[in-house]
Amino acid sequence: MSHTQKKSLLRYVMPAIALGVFAFLMVAYGSAYTPPKAQKQSIVCYKFKEGTSVEAIKKHLEQFQDLKRELPEIVNYSAGNTISNGSNAEYDVMHYLTFRTDSELAKFRESAQYQAFEKSNEANWEKVLVINSEIK
Repeated sequence: MSHTQKKSLLRYVMPAIALGVFAFLMVAYGSAYTPPKAQKQSIVCYKFKEGTSVEAIKKHLEQFQDLKRELPEIVNYSAGNTISNGSNAEYDVMHYLTFRTDSELAKFRESAQYQAFEKSNEANWEKVLVINSEIK
């Protein structure tokens, strides 16, 4: 094989080798660094006292959402106003959170940030419902 043929062959083989190495590294990275799945969930429902302002409810929702950014224990978070089924809804807003472990859920509930959220908003709550469960 002449020098020119070797050079031409290398021009075709090198990108294929580079692509193969890249694909291997991506698969290895994906399997090695996949975060553990959430195993616990918590649903927190709030009923606001009659006369609670729209601004106070908005502040409540924003502050709870800020907890997701501040606390790494929270894997996922979503929230919204509850939907009534023909009658008045028993609760006004619902927060849905997921965690990896029971200890992370407990750490969230005991965190200074969550305690501050409760202290800042509890005067507006008529009642609170918390449901924790496993994710199957």
